[in-house]
This record gives sequence, C-alpha cells and structure tokens, in this order.
Amino acid sequence: MKKEFHFLDDGGEMGKLMREKDWSLTPLGAPEGWPQSLRTTVNIILNSPFPMFLFWGDTLKGFYNDAYRPILGVDGKHPKILGLNGAEAWAEIWKDIYPMLSVVTKKGESIWRENLMIPIYRNGRIEDVYWTFSYSPVKDEKGNVSGVLVIVTDTTEAVMAERRLRESERRFRDIANLSPMWIWITDADINVEYANKELLNFIGLSHYSEFEGQVWKNVVHPDDIDVVFEGFARAVETQERLSLEYRVKNAENNNYEWFKIVAVPKFEDGVLKGFLGTAMNIEQQKSYEENLKNEVNHRTKELASSNLKLEKMNKELQSFAYISSHDLQEPLRKIQMFAEVLMDNEYDQLSTSGKVKFEKIQSAANRMQSLINDLLSYSRTDTEQRVFETIDLKDLVEDIKNDLGEELSKKEGTITLKNSCQLEVVHFQFRQLIYNLLSNSIKYSKADVPPVITIETEVIKKAKSIDSSLSNTKEYVQITITDNGIGFEDQFSEKIFEVFQRLHSKQEYVGTGIGLAIVKKIVQNHAGVISAAGELNKGSVFTIVLPKKQ
Repeated sequence: MKKEFHFLDDGGEMGKLMREKDWSLTPLGAPEGWPQSLRTTVNIILNSPFPMFLFWGDTLKGFYNDAYRPILGVDGKHPKILGLNGAEAWAEIWKDIYPMLSVVTKKGESIWRENLMIPIYRNGRIEDVYWTFSYSPVKDEKGNVSGVLVIVTDTTEAVMAERRLRESERRFRDIANLSPMWIWITDADINVEYANKELLNFIGLSHYSEFEGQVWKNVVHPDDIDVVFEGFARAVETQERLSLEYRVKNAENNNYEWFKIVAVPKFEDGVLKGFLGTAMNIEQQKSYEENLKNEVNHRTKELASSNLKLEKMNKELQSFAYISSHDLQEPLRKIQMFAEVLMDNEYDQLSTSGKVKFEKIQSAANRMQSLINDLLSYSRTDTEQRVFETIDLKDLVEDIKNDLGEELSKKEGTITLKNSCQLEVVHFQFRQLIYNLLSNSIKYSKADVPPVITIETEVIKKAKSIDSSLSNTKEYVQITITDNGIGFEDQFSEKIFEVFQRLHSKQEYVGTGIGLAIVKKIVQNHAGVISAAGELNKGSVFTIVLPKKQ
C-alpha cells in the first residue's frame, strides 16, 4: 500500500483490513486507481463513530466501518463481504433491498426507512432484525451516482421492548377490564389517562378516551371536588400513597354513591408523573355507618332517659332506706322492748314450751335487726358521697382489733399485720371492708383451734397480669388476709360474694349473708378487685388489689 493513500491510515479494525487486503486481485484494482469520490467516502465512513455501509460501483461492492461491524454479529458475513458484490454478500435479502438501492442509483433519490424488519444471516443463523436507515447517493467526479451510502441503526431491541411494553399494557387493560373494582391512571395534574370498563360503565361512557383530562369533575359530587383536589395536592407534595372517600354520580340512576379510592404515585427517572389507583364502592358501608350512627344516637337518648329513671329509682331507694332505718325499725324496737319486759317480769310464768317459743321470737327479732342494718350498709356503699383520703393500714388494723377485742379474747385469737402501707381510700368504707373480713375470720374459726389471722401487703406495678380490668400505668397495693378457719370448697370462691349467700347454716354461724357482698361492692367503689380461695377445714385467703392512689 502506497503511503500517499492516507485515506486508509485510520479506521481501526476495518482500516487495517482494508490496508492489508490485496485489492489488485479485485475488479476495483489497487487503491491508486480508485476514483477520488470513493477514496473520500471510504475515509468518511472509516472515521465515523456511526454505523455506515457503502455500496459502490455497478456491482455494488461493500465497504463498512468499525461502528457497523457489530451489526454483522459473529460467525456470519464479516469479514468476507468486504469488497464483495452486493448480490453475493446479501443473497438472503437481495430481493428486498435491491429495489430500494435501485431507487437511489437510478433516480438519485435518497430514501429513509424506520424500524423495517429485514432478516440477515449472523451468529450462525438467519435472524429477524429491525433497522432504521437511510440510503443516500454518492456521486463521482462526473456527477454520476456511483455508490449508495447507508447510515443505519439496529433497532431490534428498541422495537422488541416497545412490543413488550404494548403487550404488557394490553394485558394490563385486559385484566383491569375484568376487575369489579375501578382502575385508573392520571398524570400529576389529575388528568385521566386511562379508566377501566367498570368505572366507565358506572359513569356512562364507552371508552376511556372520552374520560381523558378532567372530565371527572362532571361526575364527582360538587361538595367533594375540593376533597379530591386537596387530597391529590397533598400526595403530589409528599409523593406518597393517598386514600380518599367521595361521591360519584351513577349514570344509571343519577344518584351519587360513595367510593373509596387508593392511589400510589408513578415515577419516571425519579420524577412524579402521575398516579395509579383503584376505587371500591362503599355506599352500603356508608349507609350502614349512617344507620349505626342514628342507632347510636337513638340508644344514647334512650340511655339518657334510662339514667334519669335510674336516678329517680336511686332517690326512691334512698327514701326506702330512710323508711327502713326509721319506720320499719320502730315497730321492731317495740317488739324487742316488750320482749325484754316480758323476759324480766313474766318469763317464770311461761311453760317450758312457751319459753322456747318466746326465745325464738327474740332471736328472730334480733336477726331482723341485723338484716336491716346490713341492707342499709349495702345500699349506702353506692349512695353515700365518696371522699378519698390517705390512710396508714397499720392504724386502721389497730383500731379494728380494739373493736374485735372481746371476740378475739374469747377465742384466744391473734391478728398480725406483717407489713403496713399507705393508700388512698374512702375511710369509713374501707374500714368496714377490713372489719367484715377480719370479723368473718374470727366468726368462722374452728371450735377448738384459736383463730390466727395474718395480713400482708405488697406494691404491684404490673396489675394487668392479675386482672385484665386493672391498668399497668397505675401503682396498686395488694392486701392478703389469711386465716386458719373452717375454710370452704374452692367451687364457692365466687358465690360467697353474692347477696344472701351463706355456706353454713344459721344454727352453726350467725349472719345475714350480706357481709362479703358489701366487701365486694366497696372494692369495686375503689376501682379494685377481690378474690377468695379456700380449702375445707384448712382456712381461707382473701386477696384485695386496690390503686395506691385514686
């Protein structure tokens, strides 16, 4: 190759192949005999970074550059088609491309084709390849068309990607149109780009193209337009998922129905382009909620009315308690008084049978007195004003021990407080609570065993583990009262707190069956809980849990 043929100096692999090829063995001859137009065009394509191919002469011999080389693949036409006649180099597609080449060579016109599928032999097989290319005439020194310059791009990947995208969109629309829910797409300005059949049928349109832009404003309830704009404005600002509820007109009956929409933002290259959303008809749910609201309002009014009646009944109960404490007790006191007079003056004149009956009258009157007093105590636990104050349990227990001193002395019993604590209570109620429990332990002691009663306290911080009605945010005091008395069967651990419930006969133990019911009510008044456990003839344990502070 002569040095003066500098037009072949560059061009990478193809430049090297052209320099090394013995052109004298081809009809073109040595490069020194090539026309200047061919030299110039070959130099241009060798130095171009864009894929180029040159058909030259009557037989349309081929030249191409490094950028064109990858188009030919491997195990194909490269490098044997360099300088080869067009019909031989492109035999498999010559009938397709030659007519286009002829338009350029014979008429001198340029042509352009976009994404045209022309198969070629490459990579050891015939492949379907899509091309975007131009054919341009190359004229020689006399102005005749001597060649065709091809500038080409293999667009197969782009075409296939577009096809896949179109197929994906088609599948999406097919699936969306089968959905019983609304499915839609908007841009960032809430212009509708797509809506499925379910949505279109509801608003009375046949194709989503009729629903494009902001036609949706014509079917959304006028009072809800601002809800839509404000909701989407927030979503655009935060670029997050949104959820809205608003009313849409049903084309079938012109009624507005409630829908809940959920939408997620869609992005392209990190930029918000719009929203993809769904919507579900919640008209029935809204109607149910409205009916429920009306029902709640109705029930609330009924409850208020019931509360008024209850207050009236409470006042009547208080009046009854007053009557019980005065009017009912008055004749009872007279019975007791005359009975005492008869006992003092006439007892010796009664027969043995009469004395027994008279003693029964006295006993019944005394039980009646106890029953009235206990009923009054039970009713007062709800009706009396509650004033909470902080007490020391030790002081309270000592006070009650003094009251029970005679009973303890008779039975040689002991009451031991192992550790004291302070807590906030209604003093007179809490005193009655402890008094009832301690007096019960003395009353239900074994005949031949001195009663031993132990009181222990513990501060509880996780009270919910004891009872679900308690709170873990409050501090509680647990008071445990244990005795060695006659006990009870564990199956009665709940029953003993009910009014008038007795586990032992009146002949064995005196009582009305109200004492523990009063205890439970006082515990409830203090927002606490009480439980009992027992074992027959081995004693009982009462556990009280109350807030340390109310």
